[in-house]
Amino acid sequence: MNNQLKSVYSRLGLISLVASVLLALSTSAYAQNWKPKGHFGWFGVGKAHQIEEGHFYWLGEFSGTFFSDEGAGGLFHLAGVRCPAYYDLDLNNDRAQAAGYCIITDIDGDQAYVTWKNTNPSTQPGSPGPGTFTYTGGTGKYSGISGRNRFAGIIQVNWADGTTTGYSTWNR
Repeated sequence: MNNQLKSVYSRLGLISLVASVLLALSTSAYAQNWKPKGHFGWFGVGKAHQIEEGHFYWLGEFSGTFFSDEGAGGLFHLAGVRCPAYYDLDLNNDRAQAAGYCIITDIDGDQAYVTWKNTNPSTQPGSPGPGTFTYTGGTGKYSGISGRNRFAGIIQVNWADGTTTGYSTWNR
């Protein structure tokens, strides 16, 4: 009986060790895959302040939906995205920059939080502004999320009422 008990404990220990290693490997692999690839279509609502002739400072929020290149099952696919931000548009010197935060919320209600910044070398509509975003935290399945990503923000139209329409590509 003593040998049988030792054998059972030995097997349980081995199973526990294997399960722990597999869990650590799968968590590690998933944690390193926080690079969503796709596009975020957005509409920006806010208030534009004229600093001087040809120079505007916009405060507001970009919001819309992220579409993963991987489709269903892709990281953040069809997640809602809200980004309180600023946009400094200097037409006199043909430059622009923007920055802010984003809250990414998936269908389950889990959230990821990021801070972002980009600089646009041109103020022409359709001109991409390269930038980076960095995870600052998350809830649920995104607890412990970390890493830095790249994106390009493209403004298609700056509307006269202070709103703006565009999209961003992530990790492309």
